[in-house]
Amino acid sequence: MKKLSFKTGFMPKDGLDFVHQRKFMREALLEVCSPREVTIPMKQHIGTPCDPVVSVGDEVAMGDLIGVPSDMNGVPVHASISGTVTKIDMIRLPNKVSCKAVTIKNDLRRRVSSKIQPRKDISKLSLSDLSKLLWQSGICGMGGEGVPTYTKCVRAEKMGVDTLLVNCTQSEPFLSCDLHHIRVNATKVLQGAMALSGVCRVKKVIFCIEDMWEDEIAALQMAVDKTKERYMDRSISIRLFKTRFPQGCQQLLIKALYGVEIPLGREPEEVVKAVLFNASTCFAFSEMVEKNQPLVSRIVTISGDTITGHNVMVPIGTSVEEILERVPGAHSAQRIAWGGAMTGVAIGSLKVPIIKTTTAITIIRKFEPPRLNCIHCGTCVGACPVGLSPYLLNRLIELGQTEQMEAESVEQCIACGACSYVCPAGIELSTNIAKAAHRARRSATR
Repeated sequence: MKKLSFKTGFMPKDGLDFVHQRKFMREALLEVCSPREVTIPMKQHIGTPCDPVVSVGDEVAMGDLIGVPSDMNGVPVHASISGTVTKIDMIRLPNKVSCKAVTIKNDLRRRVSSKIQPRKDISKLSLSDLSKLLWQSGICGMGGEGVPTYTKCVRAEKMGVDTLLVNCTQSEPFLSCDLHHIRVNATKVLQGAMALSGVCRVKKVIFCIEDMWEDEIAALQMAVDKTKERYMDRSISIRLFKTRFPQGCQQLLIKALYGVEIPLGREPEEVVKAVLFNASTCFAFSEMVEKNQPLVSRIVTISGDTITGHNVMVPIGTSVEEILERVPGAHSAQRIAWGGAMTGVAIGSLKVPIIKTTTAITIIRKFEPPRLNCIHCGTCVGACPVGLSPYLLNRLIELGQTEQMEAESVEQCIACGACSYVCPAGIELSTNIAKAAHRARRSATR
């Protein structure tokens, strides 16, 4: 089978090593975190924020509705534990989002909403039923920016999409939350993808996964073989990609698969008639279809320098502090990132909660060498997967030359972190350029 990829990016040879990632995946264990309290933000997605529908003092069960958006451009928010609402106030997240948040103290009784129970006959669900369930589930993209999955499906149907892609290419070093679902719950991931394909009205489903994950590929193939008679009206296939960072990025995956670049401001649904969903998103929808369970928890990968990595099933709203209590040596971390080693955001407080899009907590304990001046080696240019010149953009940022930055297409930056990783001078290129790119995109939409 032909293995797909793109020409730039990189494959680390030391430090964040993909060979070690394979070993890490096989040893990664899944634990369940039971927090003392959770703080659940009312905006964990792109779109309209939610308004709390509970008050301080209210008793809630896991799965109860606690926040509702004013229109269909947002997604509902549910209680991730059972307990008492103790506080509703404003919170600011590491991704710069400010919103209301509901704090719930755990009563340790593990009460579950009466609405969550196994569905007797899934086959009787109509496409309209599936569409309603998708919105009620509160699911948004769990591997990227958090686009509401319902909104994405509606857009896909309107644009006449014919293919659904399941993104299993978890190329960021040590990140394994999606891969865990594929290895352990491949059938559920497939069933969730099939349900989404029904909502989108598509007949072709492609699972995209990197070639190094033999066990996960085998699990997917077994799931496809077991269920192919049930889905005879649809085409299901698995496509292999070369292991290369950042292969999991939507633009690069589409380029590798179709040979087409997605212009800024446009979506795959419009350009190649395909809609892309994350493997964890598919699993979450399977849970909603099978037992009416909304998105209240997710797998988070705990990894980093000299840390014995593992995956934790975390209720949404659990603080980083409570999760790291179970990680030996975490207190000596020099830096902790909310997210993966390459694309995560350094946090200044351990009170930060896990939200629907948080894939990992990365612990950084190694000493960082002092940063030097740019030596104009061009290594960052070769690593940039979208063809930018990071060293030049960084210099233009320092000089405040906005027009020149825009002429160099700064808005195309995907904030993958590749340029910072390969820079021999230790310059934080990605951080500076990503901020400038965000400003440029925001300015262009005004």
